[in-house]
Amino acid sequence: MASVEILTEASLLAPGFRQMDLRTLDMLKLLQTAGLNENETIISAGNESKTCLLDSFFPETVGTAVTPLLAWGCLVLMGTFVAKSPLRSLSLQRSWQELTTGRQSRLNMLDCFRVIAILWVMMNHTGSEGRVDILDRLPSAETFKHNVHTHPIFGALLGNSALGVEVFLVLSGMLGARSWLRNAEDDFWSHYRSFIGRRILRLFPSIAFFVYLAAGPIMKAVLPRYTSTMISDCGLQGLLSHLTFTGNWQSTPTCMGYLWYLGLDMQLHLALPFLLHLLVSNKVRGLAVIFATIATSCVLRAAHCSIYGVCNKSDVDIPFISYPDSDPIEILKAYEGLWDMYARPYTKCGPFLVGVLLGYATVYIKAEFSPRFSSTLFTASALTCVGVIYAILPEYWYPEMSTNLYNLSYTATFRTIFSIGICGMIAALYWRKNSVQVSPLWSILARLTFSVYLLHMPIVYIFNHLPYLQTAHGAVELLVVLPFVSILSFFAAIIFYLFIESPIGNLSNQCAKQLGL
Repeated sequence: MASVEILTEASLLAPGFRQMDLRTLDMLKLLQTAGLNENETIISAGNESKTCLLDSFFPETVGTAVTPLLAWGCLVLMGTFVAKSPLRSLSLQRSWQELTTGRQSRLNMLDCFRVIAILWVMMNHTGSEGRVDILDRLPSAETFKHNVHTHPIFGALLGNSALGVEVFLVLSGMLGARSWLRNAEDDFWSHYRSFIGRRILRLFPSIAFFVYLAAGPIMKAVLPRYTSTMISDCGLQGLLSHLTFTGNWQSTPTCMGYLWYLGLDMQLHLALPFLLHLLVSNKVRGLAVIFATIATSCVLRAAHCSIYGVCNKSDVDIPFISYPDSDPIEILKAYEGLWDMYARPYTKCGPFLVGVLLGYATVYIKAEFSPRFSSTLFTASALTCVGVIYAILPEYWYPEMSTNLYNLSYTATFRTIFSIGICGMIAALYWRKNSVQVSPLWSILARLTFSVYLLHMPIVYIFNHLPYLQTAHGAVELLVVLPFVSILSFFAAIIFYLFIESPIGNLSNQCAKQLGL
């Protein structure tokens, strides 16, 4: 029988047990004294009611779960092969054309940033959920994390791989601002309803379809470890949090925690029009409010890391955070603090707002950079990003140094400074006299990134069964596996895009027009 200390720490850190309190710890000790099996008791007590409630909203068997999927597939095929069908908007040819049609715009280079960002995110998750010992918090996980940290080249790149999220936030803020500003002179509330309504109609159906697929018996039969780790503690409330775009407000990321970004992004878009309306009507006041909000967000990050004692854990990536020989309650507090600092809009809005400012500038500022100046700005901005990534190294070198000035300052500002560097690179390319030509392949891959984001985690769980990854000693082996995870994820995303995202998107556009959005 495992000791109470070992069991408790593993339970607190595992996705389904991060809300365990002192009473549960006392119960565990009593259970050990009574000679009971702690694992079975915890699972039974903590998950039974949630599982029953969740099962009541999903088909009981794989066969019944597959039936509506087959029905939808038949509708798509009818729209594809039946001439003059009213279902032509679901056609695979139409979806394929949307996926592969080239775009002629100065913003084409954003596709490169988007694809690199999703690859970075997949790298992060392959190093965490892809490793069984990390999921189960086994001793070998400590060796793996240590080797990753100490790699002279890839250590910081992997440890700061969560910065891929900041790239998405910058792009989201920039494109959201440009979208709103196209009709900034319209009546505010009608424009607001259209802006938010169209976004919800575009995202919600694909998310709902994925939740149905991931939380039902199909995924349980195909990838039981994914279900036991990501779904077993969901309950109806956890799933609804993603369907209502509030997943980032879960107390801890227990239910498909990687989908937290969907809620954050939607909440920032809900606030975006108010900031842009102020910026258009009064530029000085609007800029002052945005800059003050960015600064406040940095201050709140500093306050959070000080209160929770995690200023030396700025990366916030589960596979690369370690609290050896720590009290389990303190570990739980640290993880709650990290999650609070990582997923809430008031501590995460800085990069988004930096992107908003760039989007505003691209609409109202007409400029033309010489190739030399553009190259200089791009290089300086890229070096800024690289500097921010590797500036985490002192935290790795001196892990016992918690709230010193360096760690406090870095944790407070590194995400925003990195985002400024990303914006500098985009600005250098956008205002370059001779626009940068981008291969159409980047556009195709970029259009798939939303589907990849939804689907890549189940793909990562396939690699739980790959001995090479499970016995990896450090960063290099992880990077070797990444191309295979990426290829499978993009392949799955193509199918999802052609049969789900694009057809449903076309129906959503029709619905938006009928609703006057």
